[in-house]
Amino acid sequence: MAIKKVKSEVEKLSAILDEDLIADKCTAGDLRQVHDQLQEAIKSGDPAKLIRDKKIAQQLIVFEETNPVVGKVIKDLILALSSMGI
Repeated sequence: MAIKKVKSEVEKLSAILDEDLIADKCTAGDLRQVHDQLQEAIKSGDPAKLIRDKKIAQQLIVFEETNPVVGKVIKDLILALSSMGI
């Protein structure tokens, strides 16, 4: 169940990135990189381990604090990851 929630939140993040809602291209690029790492983790056999290894949750916290446009999506994504024990 938790992985479904993570997938759902990553899809929302994809939409934000596709719609260019983040004005700062540097931040958008960094967020795109984290997004791609999440996609890779979801496709892997053990997403929780891969996410822990890459410290994606910590990167998401930084984005949540600095970018209000994606703050809610990132907060929901962090909650979904925490339900997986990450």
